[in-house]
Amino acid sequence: MKAIRGISWAVLGVALLVSLAPGWVSLYPAAEQHRDYPYVKPGVYGDAHLQWFSHGRLLAVEGAGGVFPLGTDEFGRDVYSRICYGASLSLLLAPAAVLFSLSVAMLLGTWAGYRLGWADALVTKASEVFLALPWFYFVVALRAALPLRMSPQTAALTLFGLLGGLGWAAPARLFRGLTLKLMTEDFVQAARALGARPRRVVLVHLLPALLPAARAQLLLSLPAYILTEVNLSFLGLGITDPTPTLGNLLTPLQQYSVLTSYPWMLAPAAVMVLVFLALHTVAG
Repeated sequence: MKAIRGISWAVLGVALLVSLAPGWVSLYPAAEQHRDYPYVKPGVYGDAHLQWFSHGRLLAVEGAGGVFPLGTDEFGRDVYSRICYGASLSLLLAPAAVLFSLSVAMLLGTWAGYRLGWADALVTKASEVFLALPWFYFVVALRAALPLRMSPQTAALTLFGLLGGLGWAAPARLFRGLTLKLMTEDFVQAARALGARPRRVVLVHLLPALLPAARAQLLLSLPAYILTEVNLSFLGLGITDPTPTLGNLLTPLQQYSVLTSYPWMLAPAAVMVLVFLALHTVAG
């Protein structure tokens, strides 16, 4: 089990490196087209070969032809390189939205558990409303109500706001319950008896005790947030082509002929499954 956790952390480390430096680990720019090689299988074509640490990349392609580790799409764009650039959006946007959502949840949950009374009732009822909503379909409806054509930056900020603003309810209830339990602990009771102000009790005693639960929530929530972004982009409601994300890289698979004839186009889905398994392993 220890070895599996180590492998999972290594997978997540590689995913983070690719997300932070896609231009360094890719072979080509995301939009570069090789019109002579549409939908070609993974392999080396022509006189091309790989060169280490060339052209500002870990590996660069030299010579005529092309090197396509995961094949190409309908425009001859390297699928591997587009996955690298797509990961920089999908695998960074979702964690940012989760962190924002968890921050809101910790603030509201701790406030409700500490203050009780009307504050507790307000947060509890609001979270019940959000939990009653069909979360994914609600996000789709909100996004569909906005203009379909947006710049990549605007679309990314819109998705960040939708994902981060709607996912706070469940963790807020968790943090509220944990805060209620912590309020009965001796160290919190002692701090309050010694005259510690509420801000100090929350910042020094309560929040540090909530961090392990926040870490677990982060790791467990990430797949759902990534999958929501992927689904929106796959349906054309997220970030659209030519800017790659793991979602819109799967869009060609809507065509049955692509799904059955070019199996390497499933590579983005394989990447997501690998990342999801690693997240669940380290969160367990």
